[in-house]
Amino acid sequence: MGEESEALRADIEDRRESMAGTIDAIEDRVVPSRIIERRKNAAREWAGDVKTRVMGTTGAASANAGSTVGRIGDSVSAATDAVSNAPAQVQRATAGSPLIAGAVAFGIGALVAALLPETKPEQRAVGAVQPQLATATDAMKDAGQQALETAKSSAQDAAQDLKESASTHAQEIANQAKDAGEQVKQATTDNSGSTQVR
Repeated sequence: MGEESEALRADIEDRRESMAGTIDAIEDRVVPSRIIERRKNAAREWAGDVKTRVMGTTGAASANAGSTVGRIGDSVSAATDAVSNAPAQVQRATAGSPLIAGAVAFGIGALVAALLPETKPEQRAVGAVQPQLATATDAMKDAGQQALETAKSSAQDAAQDLKESASTHAQEIANQAKDAGEQVKQATTDNSGSTQVR
């Protein structure tokens, strides 16, 4: 019985240690201050890695990726780490390509700027520019209307000139055809008169 109680105590102690580790891991994942601290560290790490990646060195980023993989403990932390590693995957894809990295950073900046609400200075600037924009729009409309009217009158004039020219040419062709018909008739009359005389 003494051996049985010792084995039982050892088993209980092992289970306590295992449960303590599990409880500590759960606590680490659900305490807001620790979550915030992990996110801050991940953001700092990502920013530092981006800088080294853009400059063309890959050793530090590979070490950080390896240490991140080593810290994955359970399925919940694996899912969280997969989401937090998305920037690192983008980073690895743009390694040694500063133009691509710049384009990605520009796109992210544009997305963030689009999501943020307008500030008071931006609203004032838009308010100050809107009257000028309206004036410029009206001026463009007037210029476009004048250009349209000029083109329309030019097209009408050209059409009228074409019509007159076509009419003149048609009249000339008709006159030439009439003259040719009279010449044929005269020639026929002349030929028939000379045929009858024989």
